[in-house]
Formats: sequence, structure tokens, C-alpha cells
Amino acid sequence: MTTDPGSGDADIRFLVPVSDSPTLDATVEYAAREAREVAAETDDRVAFVLLVPSPRDGPPGDPEREREALLAEAEATAADILKMTDPEGTVDLERATLELERYPVDSVEYADAIVEFVAGERHTVVVDPDHRTAGGSPIGHTFESVLREADSIDLEVAPVERLARQRRFATRGGLAQFLTLAGLSFGFYMLVGGFSQPVFDVVTGTATALVVAGALSRITFERAPAPVGMVRATARWLAYVPYLLWQILTANVRIAYVVLHPDLPIDPSVQRFEAGVWGGTATATLANSITLTPGTLTLDVRNREFVVHSLTEDARADLLDGGLERAVRFVFYGREAMRYPSPRERLAAGDADDDRTGEAA
Repeated sequence: MTTDPGSGDADIRFLVPVSDSPTLDATVEYAAREAREVAAETDDRVAFVLLVPSPRDGPPGDPEREREALLAEAEATAADILKMTDPEGTVDLERATLELERYPVDSVEYADAIVEFVAGERHTVVVDPDHRTAGGSPIGHTFESVLREADSIDLEVAPVERLARQRRFATRGGLAQFLTLAGLSFGFYMLVGGFSQPVFDVVTGTATALVVAGALSRITFERAPAPVGMVRATARWLAYVPYLLWQILTANVRIAYVVLHPDLPIDPSVQRFEAGVWGGTATATLANSITLTPGTLTLDVRNREFVVHSLTEDARADLLDGGLERAVRFVFYGREAMRYPSPRERLAAGDADDDRTGEAA
């Protein structure tokens, strides 16, 4: 758990969990005014703390930048309100980053981390009514229910109107998504069209690309595409495809040997492990790459947990050595992300932790 503390001598603390929500600004404004009113009524020093989760085992790069952007936005909103209503400076604006174990963020784990952060002292937690975490919650438990059960927390859901996420098409991100998908669709159309009738192909290709982009651009990309990033990603994809084809070829040879061998030396097994990739596209790429490689078959994927059937010991060893996983990480996160531990190393570390826990018990 890491924090950027203020004065450290506040008598009362208001905590506001920050998430990418359409009602974030309204929630922060409401909580800041409440903090100021309490400070004025009691003459106590009040700390106004903005909270964000930081999973230890999360994807590199983008989540941290997004978290910092959210904090900066919330801090700017709170600072404006406190500046107008708190000229004496009796409310200290702080931030805290709560370290979590898993990614995506589990809402109950996040709530438990907030309870631990409070450490028995009296705090008021103001929750955004549209607060969002990436992960799910166990049945019967929610982010709010865990906080409400804590004796040291006064939970308050900000009385602000829930808003639907309304995005204009002509935003920078929306336009980038539309133009990118339109360009890709037009290029693919022209490629398969064969250029037999150039004028006709251009006209129909343009019309098709516009229809496809208009219908699918909002659901095709996880985030707005950036030109420089797309060029780098394309180059990494061009390096990945030959690697995948080579893996498929060599696995075909090994499986052919097993099938043709008189003793049929197979050793079928089901392996369960948590993959070192994040996000729907990267997870789907890894799952399909495993399935395309003869000898292994992806049976199920839940969040980052893979269930894979392997036909032989060699196929299982290749899977746990993590060659395909590292290649997919290279495609989506760059060269430095390839240094992430392999599935075998992560499983060994987990077993060691379990052994230490058992010995302590």
C-alpha cells in the first residue's frame, strides 16, 4: 500500500474511491463540499483522500497512465471546489494507491483493502453510484456491502444522478476508431476483389467500408487507436505470424511422429494456469494460438485463467515454458514485457507460497 499523504494530523477523513465513471466529477464535487461543511462545523482538520487500486500483477503501461489521468482529473475537480469553499485550507487534499494482488481488479478485494487502509479509525467513504471495477464480485458480496459491514466506515453513496455514457461520434477517439476500421475494411475488400474492375471495386469497397465502420467501430477496439502505436503493433504482428506458423509446423511434425509410432506414446493431461496477458484481444489471441498448435487445445478461459488440454508431455512442456505467451506479450505490450515469468515459473512460485503458508499454519 502506498500513499501520498498530506499533513498526517487530520481528525476526520473522507475517502473517495476513484474509477472511470460518468458521475466521477459530480461525486468528487459532492464529497468535497461535504468535507468542507464538516470542517466548518467542527473546527477539525479534515483530510479528503482520493483512492485508486493498483494491482501488482497487472499489464504494463496503459493502466498506470489511465490511473494517473483519473487521479489528476479528480484532484483538479476537488481542488476547484475546495478553493471556492475552503479559503482557510482546513481540508487537506491527499491521494492513496492501494496495492491489490489480482488483475482485473476484484471489487471485494478492493473493498477489503479500503477497510485495511482505514485501520480501525473513523472514516467516511463516499462511493460513486456508478463506481466501476474491472473484475466481478462473489455472489452475495458487492463493493458497497463489504464497506457497509465495516464498523469503522460510514458509507455514503453520493446522491448524484446516474448517467449513461453518451459519446458523440465526432470525438477524437470515435473518429480514430471509425477511420481505422474503414481503412482496414477497404484494404481487405480491395485485396480479395482482385482489382478486376478498379472503378467498381473502389466504389463498392468504399461503401462497404463505411457501413462496416459505422456498425462495428465502437466494439472493434478496446481503446482509441493511435497511429504510431498501430504501426508498431503491425510490425510486431508481422514478426509474430511467421513464429506462430513455425510453431504449428514443428508441432505437426511431433504429433505425426506420435500418431505413426507403434506404441502411440501419448500422455493426455489437462493443465490449468493463469496467463500473463490482459484484455480480451490479447487473451483471445493466446487462446486461439494454443488451439492452432497441434497437441494443445484451449478448453476454457475465465478472465486470465486458462484450462488447456495437452496430448503429449512435449506439448505440455512447451505450453508451460511460455513461448507462445511471450510472443503474444511482445505483440501487445512490447519487447520489455517478454521478461515476465513463464507459466512454469509462476506455478512454481505459487506452490512455494502455499508451502510457506502451510508451514506458518
